[in-house]
Amino acid sequence: MRQFARREILERLEGKRVAREPIIMGGAGIGLVAKAADRAGIDILMAYNTGLFRMDGYGSLAGYLAYGDSNAMTLDLGRHLLKVVENTPVIGGIGAADPYRDIDRLMTEMLTLGFSGITNVPTAGLYDGAFRRHIDHTNLGYSQEVKLISTCRQRDIFTVAYAFNPDECRAMAAAGADVIGLHVGLTTGGMIGAEEAVSLDDACMKLEEMADAAREERADVVVVAHGGPFEDPPSVQVGFDRTSVDGYLGASSIERLPVERAIAAVVEEYQALTLKPR
Repeated sequence: MRQFARREILERLEGKRVAREPIIMGGAGIGLVAKAADRAGIDILMAYNTGLFRMDGYGSLAGYLAYGDSNAMTLDLGRHLLKVVENTPVIGGIGAADPYRDIDRLMTEMLTLGFSGITNVPTAGLYDGAFRRHIDHTNLGYSQEVKLISTCRQRDIFTVAYAFNPDECRAMAAAGADVIGLHVGLTTGGMIGAEEAVSLDDACMKLEEMADAAREERADVVVVAHGGPFEDPPSVQVGFDRTSVDGYLGASSIERLPVERAIAAVVEEYQALTLKPR
């Protein structure tokens, strides 16, 4: 395990931007995924409670329901992942509105464990409608995540912030987020992916709108695509061709979908084998 300082991570990312190479970030809900992605040279690994549900075969949204202590789950996941990762910064998710934790102390605990940065997962940004208005009004919503990112910047902790619209992009850029994941919805595809998503055309328009908003607030912020129809390399290439993003952050598309496809394919190959006739 190697822990990275914020300066080291930023230098790594800036090197890729200068070389015009895409920054590739991925989620890891189990140690094997983290180890494989690390050895393959991924730029950043993300670890948070939704990955545990996803890699147990359930929808990622289980991580947004009251089925466990999200922050405790991320800490436990870190104990599984960090020892098998050798060359990659691992960023841990914090549920920023947790009423039973001192968030500043939790950040210290995560850094002591070996995480190299913080992200805002689970995030209230996925909620909308009346429920979103209520949690925002009662200080359990997205404003606490902006505060989390701002505190990290004050402490010189590397951050990745998920944002879902231009206003949230501006807020996170102003708070000092190093990377903003431009979230265009739950990832489609596979056994437990979202059934509906915006079209690639609409997703690209949304990406560019959010990227522009983030950079208008702070020119040096890194912006990466995430979610929706961006579920595999060909679809992500469309995003790269049509927008000005700096890279891609995959969760289901990095760990769940490849595992589903690979296991299904190898089982089919074994089933196609023939036995020696009697």
